[in-house]
Amino acid sequence: MSAVINRGGGRPSKGLRKYIGFRTQAKTAEDVQMIAAAKGMTVTDYVSSAVDRSLREDLALLEHSVHQEELPIRMAS
Repeated sequence: MSAVINRGGGRPSKGLRKYIGFRTQAKTAEDVQMIAAAKGMTVTDYVSSAVDRSLREDLALLEHSVHQEELPIRMAS
């Protein structure tokens, strides 16, 4: 994929992005729209920031559990 050049028009690129779509309860969608608007964000940016926060936490936990070794416990005779 070739690089996109911003020639001074429009907003700057957010880099390479990939679509992830999902459905949620109508009330949840309405609440997300309301909070995003209150923060001056798009729904996509709001959801992306929430997912990024949660993903960082989950990846840290996964990294910890992958590198956690079993302690050597001797069985009693």
